[in-house]
Amino acid sequence: MISSLTTLPLAFLLFGACLAYAVGRVERIYGKKHITAYTALVFFVLALIVQILIAVNEPLTYTVGGSLLRMDALSVFLSLVALVLGSVVCLYSAAYMEHDSGQEYYYTLLLLMVAGILGIGLATDLLVIYLFFELMSIPSYALVTFRRHEWMAIEAGMKYIIMSAVGSVIAFFGISLVYIQTGTLSFDAMIGALSNTYILQGALIFIIIGFGVKAAIVPLHTWLPDAHSAAPSGISAMLSGIVIGAGFFTMLRSILIFTGTGIHVGEILIVLALITMTVGTIMAYVQLAHKKADLKRILAYSSVAQMGYIILGIGVGLAYGIQTGYEGGLFHIMTHAFMKGLAFLCAGAIIHQLGTRYVDEMQGVGHSMKLTGFAFTLSLLALAGVPPLCGFMSEWLVFSGTIMTYSIIGWWGIAIAAIALISALISLGYYLPIIRTLYLDTNKKTVLNVRDPSPAMIAAMVFLVALIIILGIWPELGLKAVKPAADALMSFGGM
Repeated sequence: MISSLTTLPLAFLLFGACLAYAVGRVERIYGKKHITAYTALVFFVLALIVQILIAVNEPLTYTVGGSLLRMDALSVFLSLVALVLGSVVCLYSAAYMEHDSGQEYYYTLLLLMVAGILGIGLATDLLVIYLFFELMSIPSYALVTFRRHEWMAIEAGMKYIIMSAVGSVIAFFGISLVYIQTGTLSFDAMIGALSNTYILQGALIFIIIGFGVKAAIVPLHTWLPDAHSAAPSGISAMLSGIVIGAGFFTMLRSILIFTGTGIHVGEILIVLALITMTVGTIMAYVQLAHKKADLKRILAYSSVAQMGYIILGIGVGLAYGIQTGYEGGLFHIMTHAFMKGLAFLCAGAIIHQLGTRYVDEMQGVGHSMKLTGFAFTLSLLALAGVPPLCGFMSEWLVFSGTIMTYSIIGWWGIAIAAIALISALISLGYYLPIIRTLYLDTNKKTVLNVRDPSPAMIAAMVFLVALIIILGIWPELGLKAVKPAADALMSFGGM
């Protein structure tokens, strides 16, 4: 029974995209509001319910469509995170986007983007995962430039499209090299069966660079701050919360075929992780020093740093066969989706109500927007790794996995963990001043007169607040989805 439901979440999203477009056209004719948003929300929730039903049943592997799509622990994990965040953003957008035209396009593109993420998890060969990667990417281009009457959106969208398109071409070239060398694109056929050749080494480099653009790995991250600043805040939450995570997931699925070849895939990821978290942290800190510090740009660079922790955990697992590293990296994908999703939704609410994106002009807004200010503070503390919030638990697992490498590589393992810890401590240098600004006294009437946004936006934020607290106090709940996925990664080996 459950195996027949494997592709149902994906089917719900694709059908919902078609229906949302049709409903949106009718809504435009009759001048109604919110019908398209709640139509899309229904399909998000239906897809999520089915995915949860699948997740709580064993076994976690079902094959459909020959060998093209397969649901396993990794795909269940990615789907659950994407659907939860997608549902929350859809609810938030019902009020946030109500004055924007083109509702039928917005929700159709949102559903298609999340459908692409689900497909990435289900794919079992390089070509299929590439096609679903593009299904995720193309709607995201349009959503970044959704407010095309703003020059910033056009500029950011063009930069995003060009960099991502070039990355896609490079990744496809890497996939072509793999096919030339092996004659197959099936993950199952290639894992453990490849040899270390110059062609495959080149293919690995092209795949990491190509998919690394979407994963915001330094130095391929430069599109991210512009795209986050220009996109509607719900889309910023999706880009930062799950799209860059799905980009890394695509890269991870693709490079797993190189395990056992003698190519040091895990060590490459560790180096990239340290560079990414260091640059992301420094750039976020530098942004706050600007006279006109853009809140969304700070959060965007913070996402680059957070990707470093994710990649570090997975890299440690791949390089040294440490399961705690896998668990930390995967758990941080989940917690970061909810923490950063909440941070962008709160930032969007403040910008929506106050009419400014600059931190210094938000002084005292926490007093007038009490619920939003509290939720935003909680999200920033969680991102900084303050206990007992969920960010502390996932970062702790990453640090623990890194420290465990001491028995294998000696003091180098401690040095790697120290760099990660220093990066986390520095992040307090840009999170705490933002929190402080929210609660400073102010005489500005523009700040004193604003209030918390609509109930739908508040409900979306409250749901993520609950998840951040629950996953911090009761991390085993999230680890129920993480551990089977980590077990699946362990099967590919380390060392």
